[in-house]
Amino acid sequence: MQETAAPRRKKGWMNLKVTQVIDETWDTKTFLMEDADEGSCPFDYIAGQYLTFRFDDISERPVARSYTMSSSPNQQGFAAVTIKRVVGGLVSNHFCDKVIAGSVLKARGPIGRFTWDPARCRQQLVMVGAGSGVTPFVSILRAYAETLGQEGSPEKMTLLVAYRSKEDLICWKDLEALQKVPGIRVFTTLTREDARGEGFLHGRPDEAMMEGVCEGTYEDATYMTCGPDAMMKMVVSFLQKKGVPDPHIMLESFGE
Repeated sequence: MQETAAPRRKKGWMNLKVTQVIDETWDTKTFLMEDADEGSCPFDYIAGQYLTFRFDDISERPVARSYTMSSSPNQQGFAAVTIKRVVGGLVSNHFCDKVIAGSVLKARGPIGRFTWDPARCRQQLVMVGAGSGVTPFVSILRAYAETLGQEGSPEKMTLLVAYRSKEDLICWKDLEALQKVPGIRVFTTLTREDARGEGFLHGRPDEAMMEGVCEGTYEDATYMTCGPDAMMKMVVSFLQKKGVPDPHIMLESFGE
């Protein structure tokens, strides 16, 4: 039997150099990073995992924040995080205002179990996110899009994501391309703009919207949700009413 190579991982804090900054929306940027000394991505990771960044000089004491990678393991040579500016958010605003191509960041990871794992997950994957909470799902969708139905991949994937308006469509080019892949469904709802004539849903995710998205999946799907606490609580409550076992409901959220 062929042995599987151990995942590459750097111990302690890594130095990651930002190679490119992409404006996603008016308040959100994607930061592509590589190893500051050796180039390329210095670690292996699973779609849905996160990095923790440490900043020693933006406040009186060192501060650390965690961000899920929006890149996917099948994208070679870099890792990326997508960060939305938050009013009063110390680190998110520092990222968006001060971090540029050439900046070197301290980070550690990859970390986390907010991932699709064939050993513990069902074959269908349903994801519910809002705003920057879409980032782990973009990573997961991209990671498995070309291998759906094959061993080690989900059979089908569904995403429901909420944005405020069309000006807030984070990673939209990726989602437009991914929703054309057989076996992937993407539902996008706008909470502050009515664009139903253009194929969007309208309003915040609620139980009625969840019913329309999740119908027929309750017996064979694992569910993941990332975003505001109120939305995640609604998703959990809805799924519990439908009899979905707790091990098949996964949540992720980080401070800003």
